[in-house]
Amino acid sequence: MYLKLLLAFIPSLAALFVPAVAAETAPPLPAVVAAHGVPALAPSIEAWRQLGFGMFIHWGLYSELGGVWQGKPVTRGYSEQIQSFANISRADYAKVAARFTAAKFDADAICALAKDAGARYILITSKHHDGFAMFDTKSTDYNIVRRTPFGKDPLKLLSTACRRIGLGFGVYFSLVDWHAGHAFDSDNNNPIPASMEPLIEQQLRELMTNYGPIAEVWFDMSAPTPEQSRKFAAIVRELQPRAAINGRIWNNVGDFVTLGDNEVPPPGLQPPFEVPASIYHETWGYRSWQKRDDVDAKVRELVHGLVEARAHGGNYLLNIGPMGDGAIVPFEAQVLHGIGAWLRAHPGALDVGHPNLPGKVIAVAADGSIRIARSDWSAGTSFGFGNGYTTQYPTTVVLAAAISSPRARVLTLHIDGVKARGDRRYRIAVGDEAREVGGAHLGDKAGVGMFRIPAANAMPVSIRLADPAYAAEDLGLDFQAIELHPSSEGSQ
Repeated sequence: MYLKLLLAFIPSLAALFVPAVAAETAPPLPAVVAAHGVPALAPSIEAWRQLGFGMFIHWGLYSELGGVWQGKPVTRGYSEQIQSFANISRADYAKVAARFTAAKFDADAICALAKDAGARYILITSKHHDGFAMFDTKSTDYNIVRRTPFGKDPLKLLSTACRRIGLGFGVYFSLVDWHAGHAFDSDNNNPIPASMEPLIEQQLRELMTNYGPIAEVWFDMSAPTPEQSRKFAAIVRELQPRAAINGRIWNNVGDFVTLGDNEVPPPGLQPPFEVPASIYHETWGYRSWQKRDDVDAKVRELVHGLVEARAHGGNYLLNIGPMGDGAIVPFEAQVLHGIGAWLRAHPGALDVGHPNLPGKVIAVAADGSIRIARSDWSAGTSFGFGNGYTTQYPTTVVLAAAISSPRARVLTLHIDGVKARGDRRYRIAVGDEAREVGGAHLGDKAGVGMFRIPAANAMPVSIRLADPAYAAEDLGLDFQAIELHPSSEGSQ
């Protein structure tokens, strides 16, 4: 049902799916592992993928300013970064806390809205680039409990409300901190000095300890070293082993790829990944002068993005930006109610997709052999990262093709002209059978091994790393062709 709905809603995705044809049963072969072409993800990441749709919340001192400084709209940049774009001094920005009453903040109302919209988890900014902690921390008095008339911990209120209503809870955490010493940088690509590490580590430990189970930790920006990325991730994994860590912890240490803001998943993108989306592309934090019109058109736009992300097997994280007083912007509430109504009218639309990459279907030759040239394979892609936002590079994480045979056969697989990483093991799957082979042995004359080929019009064939170091790790593989020849043990 979901597939029919999806293909009707987004016709361009139809090419991602190829129906399998039932095959005759062939006798088993020894020493062949029965397995599907896609290896299982870690339980915590698979559980996170099943959540699928989350509500992002950008709320902080910047919300009180609402995109305005000294009576004038600040039109450059996102409004949650107004301190940088308006060049507001630390002293002047800190004064905003004195009027941050948050009188209309209602954690239960926020959770009820998320639930009605169909979201299954909530993620809130615990600290943005301004360094103002929106939680009770002992690391600094520059926080909402000690500096504002509100005087309460909204993360505690929200995490409790999430558990009460049955939603997952997660936190956003900026690795850029203007209050702790980072300079304004339009790219937010600041290195992290060693002097700032104790603050980050203490705040992460507090966040991972004081708010119950954490579903996701969403790091953002800065340019940490590989050692720093591993150190920060280790804190999360020690205290919240089931939490999914996003890719913006950088250096390929995270559990999933975070796409660019409001980025559409490119064709062939493989999970796990998350699309961070905002109701308005111009800002994430509240902007009092933001143009807001045509709720129905906005619902259609965001439903399209949500369904497309799920069809690719990814998660969709949709942001709201409450006002400084904590109230939800009425337009945003209407949009979320509209999304929820659409989802209720289309049951199953949030089910995680499993897009196939079949490539060209290669038929068995008259002599019973099959040759799949390199050009006949489709690439499943992802993105790797160095130490920051500007270091993204594309990777190929799977190669996929398909073969057809009018009757069942037993074939031996050979790889010609192969160039592979000798330090990695590769997983080659033909239908439900798979073998793992070291990169140094992929081109052995004896071949990779025997595979049972049932009668089928489209039998998937795939190549992946058997145990990738991270989800987006590149195969590091090239070859001229993969050939399957009748086995000396005979064929059916």
